[in-house]
Amino acid sequence: MARRLLAVLAVLVIVAPLTSVAKARCPLTLEGRERALDYAHSLEDHPLAKNNLEKRMWLTEWLVKSPVVTVAPCCKQLSSLDEVNNTYSYQLRMQAMYSQAAFQLEHPDEKNWAVIQAAGLAGTLRAYRAIQRVDPTAKYPLLDDLMWLQKKGKLQQYIEQQVKD
Repeated sequence: MARRLLAVLAVLVIVAPLTSVAKARCPLTLEGRERALDYAHSLEDHPLAKNNLEKRMWLTEWLVKSPVVTVAPCCKQLSSLDEVNNTYSYQLRMQAMYSQAAFQLEHPDEKNWAVIQAAGLAGTLRAYRAIQRVDPTAKYPLLDDLMWLQKKGKLQQYIEQQVKD
């Protein structure tokens, strides 16, 4: 499964420069919007469900083609998840982008990137908690620290500091 997800990510990296062309060809439909929201939230709540690879593939393609949603990798430290445990790191990193997209669809007037990225990171933390319920051995110290910041209400401040650095 990790290889398939890695292949999808590789395609995303290759296709990303074509985003402006793809966006011109892909109008945002109500059905696509509803599906994107459903999949993003489903992946937060049940990140290890059997049908998630198809959901991740569809969401990744939809993100590349979406004319109204723009996502960015959320805080560069998420790339360090692989070094700790690469079992779930790809899913957790991609979840940040899926959750950013869902937040933008639910809050179309929000333009503050720190708020959008904090929402993406909050989605990753929800997925992390869900993974830990199924696999208590899944430990990522960075995400544990971010959950502590979230409980203190300082997740957005963390994102703002990352942008400054």
